[in-house]
Amino acid sequence: MENTMGPDLEKSIHELSMRMRLIKAAQEDKSPDELSERDVFLLQLLDGRNKMAVSEIASAYPEVSESTISTAVTRLWRDKGLVSKTISPTNQRVTIVQLTDMGKAALETAMQQRTQRFNALFHAIQVTDEEKEVLVRVCNRAAKYLDEYLGLRNGAANK
Repeated sequence: MENTMGPDLEKSIHELSMRMRLIKAAQEDKSPDELSERDVFLLQLLDGRNKMAVSEIASAYPEVSESTISTAVTRLWRDKGLVSKTISPTNQRVTIVQLTDMGKAALETAMQQRTQRFNALFHAIQVTDEEKEVLVRVCNRAAKYLDEYLGLRNGAANK
């Protein structure tokens, strides 16, 4: 993929990204149960669908192996207690995963922290109501393109 941003926009985006990561790092220092982006994505996916087989979760990650997803799920289950795992009664080879109450609370905290970061950003750049409307359209267009780029079917990442 070629760089269509131009050097000034690229530099500005990298500078902004660094500061957003600094805010995130400060938030993580206050939270002993650090969650990776993959962890948060898995929790969000489960929150939106209630129960999923490991293979269904893996299908939302077109570039990640099912064994990698299985390892991440096992860590969320065994080490953090954020998900439960059960064997499907109809197919013993299928593991069903769903959020626990602790998982729901951890996801809520992660989403609140993300909202705080974006609120800080929007406050810093003083986004007007008109600019918010433009941002919504741009973000929706970007999400649609990235779904295609990632090979996701119908926005599978947030269903």
